[in-house]
Amino acid sequence: MGGFGFGFIEKQFPNLPTIPILGRAGTIALIAHYMKGKFPFAGEVSNAAAAIAGYQLGANGKINGEDDGGYDPIAHQVRGIAAQV
Repeated sequence: MGGFGFGFIEKQFPNLPTIPILGRAGTIALIAHYMKGKFPFAGEVSNAAAAIAGYQLGANGKINGEDDGGYDPIAHQVRGIAAQV
């Protein structure tokens, strides 16, 4: 049920803004986590989206939806965000 909800959200909101380090799946997981009390299957969607984000990070080294930003595990730094000095 959570995977269905995640896919439905991705399809219905193709231009959903994402949080740079979390990517698309992580952003959906975070939003669904905070919607747990308001929507019946938000908890399942949150768990499914977190699992998908974890899989993408482990398999590809990044989470889909991180266009210019994101964490680079090779260089151990955050990309796409200006350095704060």
